[in-house]
Amino acid sequence: MIRTIRNIHQSFSHFWKRKNPFSFSESQQLQLASDLIPFGIWEYDLLSGFITWNQPMYQLFGVQPHEFDHTLSAFKDIIHPEDRSGVEDVIHHAIHYPNQQKNIIFRIQGSNQLVKHIRGNIKLLYNHKKEPIKLTGVCIDITRQKSIELQLKKERDKAELYLDSVEAMVVVLNKDASIRLINQAGCKITGYEEKDLFSKDWYEVFAPIETRQEAKTAFLKIINGEAVYLEYYEREILTKSGELRCIAWRNRLLYNEQNNIIGVLATGIDITAKVQAEKESEDMRKMYKDIFENSVSPMLICDSYLRYKDVNPAACELLGYSREELLKMHVWQLTRPDMQMSTMMLWTDFIATKHQTGTIELYKKDGTKLIVEYQATSEFTPGMHFCSLMDITDKKTAERKLMSQNEKLRKIAWLQSHEVRKPLANILGLLSLMESQKTHTEHGYVFQYLKQSSDELDQIIRNIIEKTKAVDA
Repeated sequence: MIRTIRNIHQSFSHFWKRKNPFSFSESQQLQLASDLIPFGIWEYDLLSGFITWNQPMYQLFGVQPHEFDHTLSAFKDIIHPEDRSGVEDVIHHAIHYPNQQKNIIFRIQGSNQLVKHIRGNIKLLYNHKKEPIKLTGVCIDITRQKSIELQLKKERDKAELYLDSVEAMVVVLNKDASIRLINQAGCKITGYEEKDLFSKDWYEVFAPIETRQEAKTAFLKIINGEAVYLEYYEREILTKSGELRCIAWRNRLLYNEQNNIIGVLATGIDITAKVQAEKESEDMRKMYKDIFENSVSPMLICDSYLRYKDVNPAACELLGYSREELLKMHVWQLTRPDMQMSTMMLWTDFIATKHQTGTIELYKKDGTKLIVEYQATSEFTPGMHFCSLMDITDKKTAERKLMSQNEKLRKIAWLQSHEVRKPLANILGLLSLMESQKTHTEHGYVFQYLKQSSDELDQIIRNIIEKTKAVDA
């Protein structure tokens, strides 16, 4: 605005010098210019101390001509108390350093307490003897401009507060990939301070050297309209400490009023921990998959609808079905038809208790019956249930054979304890009778030998009975 006024002033000066033989004073020229653009003009006579205002000056300062006594003191009274010393300093410099034009912004407070923002300048004028005689200047109301600036500052402060309060990185890059803005979260993640990054090439600072050129070339192609930009992508950056951090980026192109691309606004979330966790989870999944596939123990996984979702080769070998066939089957299809109800009851208990062990009969594809021990865990992963099997068919067959043999032993023991022992008991009874009646004296050695043999046989039978009892136990 001051420049516009100065241009009008110079135009009037040239005009009057060409058209009018009389020379107008500078203050008269300013007055003529103010008739076209309403700005306040004032003069301060250094000798008399009298201040002269034009009409817009009174309107600007909110006073009537009769209310102003035209002194420097009265002028200062209208100036806001906080700005008076600044105005006094500018006037002082204008007088003592005349070769420098003085500009100032200050506030005034009228009788209605309304505060206005004023922009002005001051210039020292001389007489024909080159002696300073007056200070003159112009004043313009910039209250509306200040209000807009204040509002913009509030909006900027609000935006900066938002940018610094979010956990995501916020970065603005110019067309040449230089950094125009980075928020506190970005500084925290990268380890740099904002002042160290301003105007630096983003890719030179943050792109790993092996991908730097490729990434910057892609950026410049997007800026120049030669490629379509990606709204979302994940890329590693190199921090100040040399650490690689994986950032998930969302981008938006920035345009000027002519709809030309002027830069990029990018927001980034540090997903390094998430990526690392996913990698570890994938490694763990592969390890468990290898264990599952290579285990000699049959393993099966089913969902909550009792449908098989995965089986290992050992399970296929045990049951005689291919993996594809088992994945089309339900759990109860491996049991006898009359066992489906009991199978469902076992399933209900299993879901309630989370863990279950037991023995169950299953049937192979060829109809062969299997007796298996199982260990099952529900919800080992959401909606999935795990079961491992151990074929104990041979074990059960051996147990049944052993039980049959034990039964035979018990029968033998019964025969020995009852059928064999009965005649032996008779013999022992007769021997005891003969001994009591002294009928064995003629053949004493024969009698003794017979009695000794009978006692030994009795002890053998007793031992067999004891061992049979031990087998039953």
